[in-house]
Amino acid sequence: MVKRHLLRIEQGKGAKDRMVPLAPGLLQALRRYWQIRHPMLWLFPSDLLPDRHLHITTPQKVYHTAKTTSGIEKCGGIHALRHAYAAHQLERGLPVHELQRLLGHSDLRSTQRYLHWLPGVTPQNGGPADLIASLGGA
Repeated sequence: MVKRHLLRIEQGKGAKDRMVPLAPGLLQALRRYWQIRHPMLWLFPSDLLPDRHLHITTPQKVYHTAKTTSGIEKCGGIHALRHAYAAHQLERGLPVHELQRLLGHSDLRSTQRYLHWLPGVTPQNGGPADLIASLGGA
C-alpha cells in the first residue's frame, strides 16, 4: 500500500476541491487527536451538532482569541495564515507553479501576488531569483 500523505480539501477557497500534502508532524498530531476524540463522521465535528462539521466561524474565533491572548495587535484575520504559508513556501524555494497547485489557483497571476512578500522582490527586478523565469518558456 502506497501512503501518499495527502489531505483532501473539499469546497475550500473559491469552492474548489483539491489535494494538499500532509506534513508528517501534522499527521502525527491529527492521529493523536483522533485517538483522544475518536470522531466518527467528521474529523472536526461541531460541539453542538456532532453529526455536522465544525462551523467556519469556530476556527476564526479561536484564531482571534489566540491573537488577542498573545498580544498581537496587527490587523488581519485567519486568512493571513494562508498568505504566510504561501510566502514561506516561496522563501524555501517552492516553484511558483507548484504553489499555484497547492493553493488551488486556476490562474498563475493569483499566485504571483505572493511574490511581493519575498524580501528584495519587486515587479521591476524580479528579486534575487526570478521565480517566474524559472518556469521556462518565453
